[in-house]
Amino acid sequence: MIFEIGSSIKTFKTLRFHEGLNILLAERNETSGETETRNSAGKSSIIQIVHFLLGGDKTSDTFLQYPDVADASFWGDFEFSGVRVRVRRQVNNSGVVYPDFAGGIPEGIAYTTDLLGLVAVQNEDWKAWLGTVTFGLPLERNKPPFNAPHAPTYRGLIGYFARRRENGGFLSATQFQRKQSESAQRIALSYLFDLDWTLAIEFEKLREERQLQKAEGKRLKAKLDDKTNTLSRIFNAMTAAEADAKALRRDVADFQVEQHFDELVSEADAERLKLERLAREAARLTTALRHINESLEEEVPADAEVVNRVYSEAGINLPGSVSKRFEDVKIFHESILANRRVHLGEELASVETRLAEIDGEKTVAAGRRSEILRQLEGKGAFSDMAMMQQRLAQKEETFARLQGQFEDAQSIESKKTKTKAVENTLLLRLQNDLAARSHAIGEAVSAVREARTALYADRWGVFEINALPSGPEFKVEIEAGTSGGIASMEIFCFDYALYKVASKRLGGPGFLIHDSHLFDPVDSRQRATALELGARLTAEVGGQYIAMLNSDEFERLEFAEGFDATSHVLPVVLEDTPDGGLFGFRFG
Repeated sequence: MIFEIGSSIKTFKTLRFHEGLNILLAERNETSGETETRNSAGKSSIIQIVHFLLGGDKTSDTFLQYPDVADASFWGDFEFSGVRVRVRRQVNNSGVVYPDFAGGIPEGIAYTTDLLGLVAVQNEDWKAWLGTVTFGLPLERNKPPFNAPHAPTYRGLIGYFARRRENGGFLSATQFQRKQSESAQRIALSYLFDLDWTLAIEFEKLREERQLQKAEGKRLKAKLDDKTNTLSRIFNAMTAAEADAKALRRDVADFQVEQHFDELVSEADAERLKLERLAREAARLTTALRHINESLEEEVPADAEVVNRVYSEAGINLPGSVSKRFEDVKIFHESILANRRVHLGEELASVETRLAEIDGEKTVAAGRRSEILRQLEGKGAFSDMAMMQQRLAQKEETFARLQGQFEDAQSIESKKTKTKAVENTLLLRLQNDLAARSHAIGEAVSAVREARTALYADRWGVFEINALPSGPEFKVEIEAGTSGGIASMEIFCFDYALYKVASKRLGGPGFLIHDSHLFDPVDSRQRATALELGARLTAEVGGQYIAMLNSDEFERLEFAEGFDATSHVLPVVLEDTPDGGLFGFRFG
């Protein structure tokens, strides 16, 4: 609970609160223009100071960034679980807080004292103590389950009880700041509503594992093409690459280096060329031999008797001198034919001799070439061996790469299957947990219904805690209509229930604060009812409900008969003038 808020700034308006409903008004000065708002009065800054005194950081969206307050300090008078403490914190030395406990320093809190007896506590230790006295968190977080990543923390819980508009506190009922992840919401709300919050952490671990798997899948996909974009296709390519490498490895193993390989290859090639030359020569000589034989068969001498007979048949008798001349020609022609036969015979003998020689040379050349090829069989030069080894290295590299990709793809598929199994197991555990804690859930549902029916008696509404594959889902919903501000009242109902449940079970912070921004879009009837609900809530479970409103809006509210709202209004009224606001000046 908050009793007092003050500052070392001389013009700062000290605020004093009491148990129950507290209404802080911001008034528009008569000199203010019609278009001026009361945003500069300092209502939102009060919530920022509360968070600062309760361990919050100096973020860029708070007034603490301004040079005007760099040397200032703020203090607050609080009571947590019966322990009264006045705490001071300096803006320029925010790592340390200075608490003054009314009943002596509580057991377990780490602190130091100076020569004057001033107690100093590191901000981290201060937050740890606050978590213990307000939410039952352990002081030491080095043991399970609170030593796990994402375990509930004081700062991760207190934000629901003092929302800040500037960092997204009114965007959603289940989210008290814009940067609060869904998993952080689930863990915090599971803890506050007395569910098994370790399950929410397990779901977060599962989500992180899926994110890693997704990243691994993207990295693997970038290495693949259309021929290797599935596990089976990678396996096919890997099998083919392994077979190629195995065959080439065997060839390399069987390969023998011939020292004179290049010389023998050159000699074998020369013998081949020689055989080709001899074959061409033999073909040419064979053709010539055929022509010689044909010439010998065609050379036949003329017959004089045949000539006489031809003339006689024509009735012409050749004289004896002509016949004599034929005989002379015949003798001459036979002489020429005899000489030609001698010449052709010599040429024929020469061709046949050369053909026989060619056959012999071919036999020798072919034999030598065969001998060389047998000698070279399975052998090669050093350069051939090097090239084969290089090709083998490439094949083995391809196989190793595909094998690695296959193993990665197989691992990803296996992880996906295991992740799905873990998800199913967690979902079943969550469903069983919600069933086992139906009493706690029922209290929360009843508290939300209590607030909702008071605000909107004719509207359907629901508060759900569902078991989803992604974890527990917290959802509050009020049927929409012509009235604005439904979303704001969903937040109010949620906070109402959360404060009631946490106060009864854990003790809680002892306060619930709502800025005027929550009520801006809300009808006047719902505003009045919300204040009445805040008064009833604190009367039932203790603590205080602090509401910040604009004075003119408050004056128009109509409350239930017997409810004296003015008795809950704080004596300090903030104005939108330069010196009438919370700090007594305007920044900048």
